[in-house]
Amino acid sequence: MKVALGVVAMALVLVVGVLALNPSWLAQRLRGQVETAATRALGHKVTLEKLDAQWFPKPGATMTNFRAEGEGDEPPFLEASRATATVRLWPFIRSLGKDVRVGAVKLEEPRVNLVRRADGTWNYESVGSAPGSSSGESGTGASTEASIESLRIQDGVVQVTDRQAAGGTAVAALRDLDVDLKHVGPGLPLEGTMKAAVAASKQNVEADFKVDPLPAGKPAPGQPWPTVTMKLRGRDFSVSEIRDFLPPSATAYFTGGLVDVDAEVKTDQGQYVLTGHGAAKGLKLRGDPASGSFDFNSRIDPANAKAAKVNFTRLALAGPGVDLGGTASVQMAPPRVRFALEGKELDLQHLLGALPNEPKKQESSTTTTALPATVRARLGKVEVDGTLKLASLRHGTLQATNVDVEAELDDGVLLIERGGATVYGGRADLTGTKVDLTKSQPAWTLKANLDGINTAQAFQALSGQSSLQGLASGELQLNGSGLDWAQVRDRVTGGGSVRLRDGALTTADLGGALAPALSQGLSALGQKGAAGTVEKAGKGTQLKDLNARFSVRNGWVSFTKPMAFQTDLGNGTLDGRVGLDQRLALKGTIEASKDFVSGLTGGAVPVKEPVSIPLTITGTLKSPKVNAGGPTDIAKGLLPALPVPKSIQDPVNQARKSLGDLLKRPGKK
Repeated sequence: MKVALGVVAMALVLVVGVLALNPSWLAQRLRGQVETAATRALGHKVTLEKLDAQWFPKPGATMTNFRAEGEGDEPPFLEASRATATVRLWPFIRSLGKDVRVGAVKLEEPRVNLVRRADGTWNYESVGSAPGSSSGESGTGASTEASIESLRIQDGVVQVTDRQAAGGTAVAALRDLDVDLKHVGPGLPLEGTMKAAVAASKQNVEADFKVDPLPAGKPAPGQPWPTVTMKLRGRDFSVSEIRDFLPPSATAYFTGGLVDVDAEVKTDQGQYVLTGHGAAKGLKLRGDPASGSFDFNSRIDPANAKAAKVNFTRLALAGPGVDLGGTASVQMAPPRVRFALEGKELDLQHLLGALPNEPKKQESSTTTTALPATVRARLGKVEVDGTLKLASLRHGTLQATNVDVEAELDDGVLLIERGGATVYGGRADLTGTKVDLTKSQPAWTLKANLDGINTAQAFQALSGQSSLQGLASGELQLNGSGLDWAQVRDRVTGGGSVRLRDGALTTADLGGALAPALSQGLSALGQKGAAGTVEKAGKGTQLKDLNARFSVRNGWVSFTKPMAFQTDLGNGTLDGRVGLDQRLALKGTIEASKDFVSGLTGGAVPVKEPVSIPLTITGTLKSPKVNAGGPTDIAKGLLPALPVPKSIQDPVNQARKSLGDLLKRPGKK
């Protein structure tokens, strides 16, 4: 036995001595093992420029220019200028190089390039499968099981390139990466810590995690997934550093600020439970200060992670023109969003102002699309519904209060299932209104029921002048496409009805227009004595009761039947049309009351019935031009209304005869 043990000991000494004198044997074995194992593990072909082996003080190797190639024109998936590794000697010698148990690995200044391709896939998705082979195939050395007792990454960089970014290729980097891992290998309880600088100039992210056991690959259906625990702490993420990854609207909208995130992952009954909190401080909304916060949670089935849903609670955003809070949820597949938001204020001009201030017009068209094509395509694939309650909603001069809306987005079409608001002192119900957001110019159908709208407030806000006063009610159904009113108005179609109570047209004085005409008509009938007092009339026109039905086409609102109205002067009707650019083209008659005519003449010319006076109204709603017809038309309307006292019977009869002769057409008696 002693002799046998001596022989074995001598053999070991000789083997170790030979290996010590010939480290190239170890280098050859290690190089092949490293390249094969790393290629299979990373899914990218791995090459080493140089590998120097050593036996003392610990068996191991130093690698130069470790490189995992990228695909096509993509940058290398992983590269490190220098890496060192130690190997446990006895298992390696006993198995003649087949059992590679790496003690410690250190990567200095490694660089990882993550690329999202134009088709939406990522270059890391091949990790775990050998290039050019299916998951069931094995390359050279595939039977070798390699593990690492510890892995240290120092001063690493992870660069993310997004070729699907809305504004073109976007690049961001995770810098100053320090990682410490223990028990790296299939079936081992992986533990690790990580520190890095993300969207910051110094390390601002810390994470510690455990995966037990680390799987050799994606578990097959029915197989258990590993138990995962993780804690993540991130501070002061710079919004400006990640702006290129945001849509163009958000790029213009969020111009600065810092974000903090805390998250935790636990495993419960085979599912991963995610909880956390986020907060934004010093956020800049188009240069204005804002702040926000949110909690989030999710329960993820690792076998079907794409169907995960993330819930956001205690949402809060406060800033210029925005004060919102509530809850929301986002389901990944099929894509679905639910929300319930409420707040004190929302200014749509700030929200829509997220789009570039001066969008560049495409050469093929002078019309700017409302949303980018990529956004429109995504809207057609996501389902959204929820409720919105606001104390105040503004868009320029338009303001609504007590807003309560329930809306749904399906196949890119936004439908207001239930919606109402207080607008200019009245109530507007927009239930049934819908907008197709998949079109380059959104196609919309506006349905509105109005009740008690204060027209003075509305006209003052929209045009800067309270041209029309009163309380308006009615129904509207209009169809159009686009958001620029100057371009949209000539293509709007539809119709509706309107009722105005206790109204007044402040920009037109019908009394002032009728007075001179009545004066001339009375003069033609020999009543010159009353002419001086006839010209006295009040300013503006009272509209006690107005009713109209109309259709909209080619930029005009045309009355489908004469519009009836009541004034202090008498009852009247108008026919014609009103332009959506406020032009007027109206004509009709007013039946001037007996009291009005007699009052203007101081009772000198009493009338026995209303006087029919023709009207035409042109100009604009801000500056209307009212014409009351010629003296002949006025005199003709006065004739039936005037009594004929005996004292003036002859002059009046003579005037009637003269007027009758004047009105006779040539060739007729």
